[in-house]
Amino acid sequence: MIPDPDFIFAYVCARLGIDPHDERGMTTTEVAVITFLLVGMAIVVLGVIYNAAKGNANNIPEPKQP
Repeated sequence: MIPDPDFIFAYVCARLGIDPHDERGMTTTEVAVITFLLVGMAIVVLGVIYNAAKGNANNIPEPKQP
């Protein structure tokens, strides 16, 4: 049984004391900081994937002719 997403959202808002109908929203600075952090994490993940793929490619043995 999957719980209702609206119920989960309402529960989390109630536990954190957030009014879901508040008009405040995020400021431009908050959006810029979150975007910067997400881009930074994406660069790190891509670096890890690239290094893993390069390491696996370097470990492929050279085919030998019969």
